Amino acid sequence: MRLFSYIAYSLSDKKVAAPAPREDVTVVSYNIRYFNHKADHGKRHWYVRAKYVLREIEKLQPDVLCLQEVHPPQFDYLKKHLAHYDAEIGYREERGVHSEACPIFYNAERFTLLDSGTFWLSDTPDVKSKFEDSWHYRISTFVKLQDKDGSVFTVYNVHPDYRIEDVRIRQLRVLADRVEKTEGNVVITGDFNAVKGEKSLEPFETMLKDSKDFRGDVFGATFNGFGEKPEEWIDFIYLPKDCVFLDTGIDKTLYNGVYPSDHYPIWAKVKF
Repeated sequence: MRLFSYIAYSLSDKKVAAPAPREDVTVVSYNIRYFNHKADHGKRHWYVRAKYVLREIEKLQPDVLCLQEVHPPQFDYLKKHLAHYDAEIGYREERGVHSEACPIFYNAERFTLLDSGTFWLSDTPDVKSKFEDSWHYRISTFVKLQDKDGSVFTVYNVHPDYRIEDVRIRQLRVLADRVEKTEGNVVITGDFNAVKGEKSLEPFETMLKDSKDFRGDVFGATFNGFGEKPEEWIDFIYLPKDCVFLDTGIDKTLYNGVYPSDHYPIWAKVKF
């Protein structure tokens, strides 16, 4: 099965185009599950899932697409198949097959990139580094975008440690410090490896507002564990409290019984 899946994967030339400019901005956050040859077999393998990840993106029509757990082969595939998007990416370690990133794709026909970069969630964020008790190097990638209507906003995409809450608190404090110094509208997306109410999320709950809180209801978990683990609500989109909020949601579509990832994509539609 893997051989046939790889052949179809390699030969695919499907293009997913960025949406035409519109008044609102759709932001999508999506942990696509890293490229794992050893553990992910059959329907879980990236060669099988990749086309369904593309279908999800095509369905959601993001203006800004924030991804987590992206390895180089996955980024290369998406860069090839996403038309009219540019991307900002930085790897948490030197680029290799198993390096991981939190890239941000944005509609290049709509937005002008004013600033971008990647920093580490550590005491020395401007150089490759980590807290001593962190399991992995962890990063945040950001873009500052200007819309054709002149509005400007900055998007931070993050994926902190999952093992130790105290480490996660310190890592996300590094991000919060950056956000506090950022002028204008800010959006934060990511797999936070934390559930609602955890201390690590407090800075963002104070400065911004969880997209789901705008709706005043809870509509489901974001981590699905390929249907074999307990579901958890650990992916978030934080928005300016005074933005014009239109809607938000989670897409739980399965394709021929295949989960595109072990997370569902979450989206929010706003005006700045």
